[in-house]
Amino acid sequence: MLRFMIVRSSDGRAYGKAASVRGFLAAVLILCTLSALCLPALAAEQTGEFLDVDVTAWFAAPVSYAATHGIACGYEGRFRPYDPVTRGEFAVMLLKVLEVVIQPEELPENPFEDVPEDSFFRDAVVWGYAYGLIAGTSTTTFSPNTDIQRQDMALMLLKAQSLPELGELPEKMPEKVFVDEDQISDYAKPAVKKLQLQGLIAGDTAGRCNPHNSLSRAEAATVMMHVHTFKTDHTHNFVAAELQEPTCTEAGLQYYRCECGSFYAVREPAPLGHDYKGVKDLESWSMVYTCTRCKASYSEKLPCEKIYDGNALISYEDALAVVDRLQDIYPDLISSYVGGQSCQGRDIRVVTLGRGDRYIYMNGNLHGLETVTTNYLLKVLDEYAYAYATDGSMGAYKIRPLLNTFTIVMIPSCNPDGRAITLSGTEWSGNANGVNLNENFPTNWEYDESGVNGSSAGSEPETQAMLQLMERYPFELVLDCHTSGNVIYYADSDCSAELKQRSYQIASAINAENGFGLYTYRSSAGLANYARHPYGVPGLTVEMYPYTSGPIDCTKFSEWCWPKLSTMPAIVMDFLK
Repeated sequence: MLRFMIVRSSDGRAYGKAASVRGFLAAVLILCTLSALCLPALAAEQTGEFLDVDVTAWFAAPVSYAATHGIACGYEGRFRPYDPVTRGEFAVMLLKVLEVVIQPEELPENPFEDVPEDSFFRDAVVWGYAYGLIAGTSTTTFSPNTDIQRQDMALMLLKAQSLPELGELPEKMPEKVFVDEDQISDYAKPAVKKLQLQGLIAGDTAGRCNPHNSLSRAEAATVMMHVHTFKTDHTHNFVAAELQEPTCTEAGLQYYRCECGSFYAVREPAPLGHDYKGVKDLESWSMVYTCTRCKASYSEKLPCEKIYDGNALISYEDALAVVDRLQDIYPDLISSYVGGQSCQGRDIRVVTLGRGDRYIYMNGNLHGLETVTTNYLLKVLDEYAYAYATDGSMGAYKIRPLLNTFTIVMIPSCNPDGRAITLSGTEWSGNANGVNLNENFPTNWEYDESGVNGSSAGSEPETQAMLQLMERYPFELVLDCHTSGNVIYYADSDCSAELKQRSYQIASAINAENGFGLYTYRSSAGLANYARHPYGVPGLTVEMYPYTSGPIDCTKFSEWCWPKLSTMPAIVMDFLK
């Protein structure tokens, strides 16, 4: 029977402990998946030891177990524990953990157009579909390269328990209500509840299930170890081994190994004189501890987490809550301050992302009804901070060196009153005074009897906040995010030939990846135009969604917006460097 449990200590660290074994095994939220694509393994991988898996990490034992049993392996000595798992990889994982042998000639016809016949996951996807374990994202698509969500993994794993190769896992945990229970999709709620009772879903330290989050390889190794030990009726018996007595020249690790091949290590207290002092090393995104006496050192990874998917229309208050949460996770990378107030007294939050001394300005929600631009900027914060912390990339662009050179300054919603009016049921372009903020900047301002342009240039408090921001930072580029049309307006009729050419080159670099149309337009009193005159820097107005005359559907953000614009900040930083 499966007896391995997840527990959490008073200091917030997670441990797993066998019923009859001393020592501990660090662990985390179990709702997760595993990449089952086994690439060529090296000698280190054959023992479950990877260069990027610290033996004291919470996932050390599950990763070593997965490697030992062929459930997952790494590449060039690395496991990539923080990488997300795709739907196609998870289908293969089900095969491996259930030890199902497929006869390709017995499989039905492949129903999915996006599952190539020569792909490594083809047979697993068709098998899982045939047995009702997995479903497509439409009648003809499976989206195999999309990251799998936690709640979808729960549903698939529960269905797998109907197979004779696994069977139903016992319920051994008391019922628990997650604080984000209402965020679990209706179709997945029974599966999440069942797996929670079975001890496979524990929630994070704040009591959240995080059903829509992507799932990492480390998290997947943990839950798959539980499933596989249940299937094989294995109970871990971790025995102390390879003891290194701590001295003032050794860090002092106590290893614990099980006969199944899994292991972990504990950093024992150092009775012989170590005096460790910790400092942050943001280049490796770690806390590095060094003994002041003997210079022995070890490191622990700093926190990193993706928290925002962008596929919902959210209030301004909820948007600020996302900013606050990300700032808590990445205090050395993200900061914010109040840059002004709206007509109705709402704080206009300015957010910075990066550590460089060169600056790019990204602006959102200038028109109240263009709510999705806020979603986009929050997603940039979330994805780019995570890529920095994990030394990852956005497309072909490594993010850490770019954000060490540049700082992105953004206002996710510069018109919070207009946003609130729109969310109340009235589509509203202007601010609370009815002023079109994009016609209120000093450059080319014109009086209009209707008042739509404001009583004077820069008359509105929201405009004044943006003017002060432009004065505060030596921006090299301004990206003003709007909807809709999938076009980029890169220059105006008063641009110098030199500025027009440079702006066209930057817009063309973006166009090369997303295919947006490139246009110039007449001089106006807009933000992008103000960047060009008087500051002389490129100002691009980016219309982010396909053209529509109606309201923007934020639930289509991941389909219509993010894939085409996820790399835009990286593209412009790479161009400017």
